[in-house]
Amino acid sequence: MEELNKIIHDLRNPLNNISINAELAKLLVEQGGEKQRIIAAIEQIMLQCVSCSSGIDDLKSYIKNKS
Repeated sequence: MEELNKIIHDLRNPLNNISINAELAKLLVEQGGEKQRIIAAIEQIMLQCVSCSSGIDDLKSYIKNKS
């Protein structure tokens, strides 16, 4: 159970980063921000999505091994 809690915790971190960077990108677009800063925020969202995908794979492996 401890490992499952760690995986869940590890999934929350990239989700928080996605949320923060999405809000930043939105604000930058609304305020006519620099294109490069908007792209950087979107790239961070994409990287964090990869991290979430990896965490989901870990969760699937954990569940499979517990079955």
